[in-house]
Amino acid sequence: MKSTSQTGLLLTLFMLLLVLLAAFVFLFQGRQRVVEQRDVLQTETADLQQDLAQTELDLAAAEATRAFTADALATAESNTVLLDGELVRSQQEVDALTGQLDAASQTITTLEDEQEAVLAQPPEVAILSPVNGRLLALGEPVNIVMVATDPKGVIAVNLALNEEPFDSFMLEDQTLFTAVVPWEPTEPNEYVIALTAVNSAGITSRTATVTVTVALSDAANRPGINANVALSEDIGGLVSGLRQLPVPNGINARVASGSELRQAQEAYALAQADSPAWLQARLIGQAFDFAPADYVYPDLLQAVQSSSTAAFYEPLGDELLVLEQANPPNAVAQLAYVRQLVFLLQDQNFGLDVLTTGELTLDATLALAALSEGEATVVQENFLEARYLPLAAAVIPETFAIDTATLQEAPAAIANRLLFAYEFGDDFARFLYDEGSYPALNEAWANPPQSTEQILHPEKYAADEGPSLVTLPDLQPVLGSGWALAEENVLGEFMLGQYLAQQLNESQVATAVSGWGGDRFAIYTNEAEGTFVMVLHAVWDTPDDSTEFAALYPNYPTRLFGSSGELQANGGECWEGDGEFICLNQSQQDTLIVRGPELALLLDVVAAIFPTE
Repeated sequence: MKSTSQTGLLLTLFMLLLVLLAAFVFLFQGRQRVVEQRDVLQTETADLQQDLAQTELDLAAAEATRAFTADALATAESNTVLLDGELVRSQQEVDALTGQLDAASQTITTLEDEQEAVLAQPPEVAILSPVNGRLLALGEPVNIVMVATDPKGVIAVNLALNEEPFDSFMLEDQTLFTAVVPWEPTEPNEYVIALTAVNSAGITSRTATVTVTVALSDAANRPGINANVALSEDIGGLVSGLRQLPVPNGINARVASGSELRQAQEAYALAQADSPAWLQARLIGQAFDFAPADYVYPDLLQAVQSSSTAAFYEPLGDELLVLEQANPPNAVAQLAYVRQLVFLLQDQNFGLDVLTTGELTLDATLALAALSEGEATVVQENFLEARYLPLAAAVIPETFAIDTATLQEAPAAIANRLLFAYEFGDDFARFLYDEGSYPALNEAWANPPQSTEQILHPEKYAADEGPSLVTLPDLQPVLGSGWALAEENVLGEFMLGQYLAQQLNESQVATAVSGWGGDRFAIYTNEAEGTFVMVLHAVWDTPDDSTEFAALYPNYPTRLFGSSGELQANGGECWEGDGEFICLNQSQQDTLIVRGPELALLLDVVAAIFPTE
């Protein structure tokens, strides 16, 4: 029984062992499955994390695409607005151009009508010399000066004396015909000189007539008239016809001895010296280094105007002085008559007094003088081309009423100022003449050039590119007591170049002054201290032009004073000389040069014109 109990106990223990073993095997196998499931879950988690990262990237890309699309949409909407505006403006421009086209069509129609009316007109004829009512001496040679013009062309010109044919010319459609026909009356009588012309359309002109009286002797009836005066009147008729300008007040010619002629020239020179154009020449010369402070300008002007000449037109008295000569004047002397008669025509038709009244700036005065002298040269050239005198154009400078030899001893800038009209005026006038003949010159007198820039660059005048108006503030309050404004004017491109040429080379000067757009200078003096302050404010066509000037100008004070410049707090640069300073400032298209005795004073002046922020 005891043995059976033990056996049962053992069996029970064995069964428990088996159960434990089975549980262990079951747990081990379950752990393996859990590990495998964990590995699978880790793999899936990693995959999910990768998918999440990719999704985030895709989301960011989508957001960027959305933002880009929104910007593109906004840009497109803005462009649409702009395009709508451009479309409106384009339509407005089309409407404006259509209006201009209609106006141009109407203008063309009007011009065509006017042209037809002009072409239907008969030729214009005139007898320029002798003048109507002239008294001639029997046997005195007379030149009949005639002119005929027609836009269709003149084919025949007929001259008659007392209704008897005297001379005729068969032509080939000449729009302008001039001729000089010599006539020596052989019988005392009253003569009617008649002139007619026929154009290419067969239309005959009105008859131009001049009545003269030939007497046995006219010495008692014509005191003071000699062959030279008569010749000047004949040449005056030719010049009037060639230049297509009348002589409203007649040719007030008078015979003068050589000394009287020189006295008239010297009197005119003194009048120039007392004119506003030269009255402050000493001060300007000192401020811009043109000449020493004690230079005597009236003496120079008198010396320059004392050249020998066969004739001299004095605009202040409206009188043509003709040199008294025992023999008839030679061809060069007659060419001198031509030049002076052009001045007479200019004065009577346009007025030359403005050259000395001070109504114009210094720069504009030089420009107008260039127009006057240049036109005279062009008329002389055309006079010679018409074969009125057997001379070449190279002799024209011999007829200038100016002694160029005297100028060789004058300061260069002053000499060049006096020569400017002669050296550059002819190119300017020839440019206008080539563009539109004498009507273009008439238009230039109606709208005169305003600057030497327009004379040097005629295309700027043709484009109506005038100088900019530059103003300066009243600087007396800045300078203080004792200072007074002595001169305010315009220097101009040419004289600015003369100023720079005293220290810069030719290439530097040309670069520095190119793009000049306008200027204004002022000179204040302090009589008690014997000093001056000069201010030159220039404007330029572009900022680059201003920069070029500002880059080259420092050479001037550096070489003048022999010292380097010092930068200032206002952005400018100043140079110190012997008891004076020069400062340069630049702002956009403007440059400012100031010169005076004290640096602090100049900086105050700069601040008044170029205020800092």
